[in-house]
Amino acid sequence: MNTPFPVLILGAGRMANRIGHMLAQSTRFAPVIGTRGGDAAPADDTLPRLPPLTGTLPDLLTSALRGQRAVILADPSLPASDVARAAISAGCHYLDISENAASGAGVAALGDAARAAGVTLAPGCGLAPGFVTALAAEALESAAPDEDITVFVGVLPARPENRLGYANIWGIEGLISEYSTPCLALRNGRLIEVRPLCEPEAISLDGTAFEAFTTAGSLDALARSHQGRVGGLVFKTLRYPGHLDYVRFLLEDMGLAKRLYLFRSLLSTAMPHVEDDRVLICIRRRSGNTESSRTLTLAARPDAKGTLVSAVSTATAAHVCATLDLIAQGRTGGGFVAPGAIALKALQMSAFLDHLDPVNAAVQPDDLHRGRHGAKQPENQQNAEKCNSPIR
Repeated sequence: MNTPFPVLILGAGRMANRIGHMLAQSTRFAPVIGTRGGDAAPADDTLPRLPPLTGTLPDLLTSALRGQRAVILADPSLPASDVARAAISAGCHYLDISENAASGAGVAALGDAARAAGVTLAPGCGLAPGFVTALAAEALESAAPDEDITVFVGVLPARPENRLGYANIWGIEGLISEYSTPCLALRNGRLIEVRPLCEPEAISLDGTAFEAFTTAGSLDALARSHQGRVGGLVFKTLRYPGHLDYVRFLLEDMGLAKRLYLFRSLLSTAMPHVEDDRVLICIRRRSGNTESSRTLTLAARPDAKGTLVSAVSTATAAHVCATLDLIAQGRTGGGFVAPGAIALKALQMSAFLDHLDPVNAAVQPDDLHRGRHGAKQPENQQNAEKCNSPIR
């Protein structure tokens, strides 16, 4: 009988617990949760847990990684590059679910060391970057040189909450990074830098009105690797109409863009926590006068005990667990693995991706309609140009 593959999951939040539970459903993996001393202990104590990790970061990582073969970082307060470096020293594979582009770049710089140690580094294995990146990479495989691809993603409460129409669903740190960091995109085949919260447009999905605007980090690796190969590539976040104006009021008019600690405090204290969420993914393709789109909708659902489990935690866990599954089977090779580098067909070979089942996921063609419910239309060309700058 094969010994289960030991995996350390660093984090105390809902994402860490969802990943742990998903891995625990397989006899091939032995997950354990590790949290730093002082972190709030989750109410769910059914998963194996290490004693609270204390001491300096190098010491606690050395202790936590002892006997493990992989580590999944799900604690945004821990520096990814430090955890990845410790994983290399311990001979462990490293994965994370971070949305931060700078964090991913720091891990990528350790690729040669990881390859020499025979381990794999796979940052950005959550939803976006992560599962969404794999979907976008699949679309890019068949894209024509003049084609423009826009990837829309929304992680939203099933019903609008407050005037922002939003809630604390997947983590405030990732949201702030998306809203405050420039992102990479392609225009006319050239790599450019796009400001977040720009290029708004109104769309409708399944008869519901949304607004879409640029946010950071999800497709940076694909934009770099496909410059000159496709006409356009850009990532936009979906929100209920009105959200963008309120966020811009806070960040621009109230000056919180220069005081992100205040923005973080406001969101952390004011946003309600919800489990009843939905994940909307739409990939729009344009070539000349031809336009098509495909959408994927995931909804929160009850688990075996009747407890509602959020859609974003399921999607995140399914992708990072499927990636770990392929790594454990030796299908990825050593060194650095960029988001989107593992083909969707390969990920679908893992049973973990079956958690995104047809009951909760519906792929539909041509379901994207623009400008219907009074949401803001694209900025004029002058303002759009202020959002973009070429990468030299």
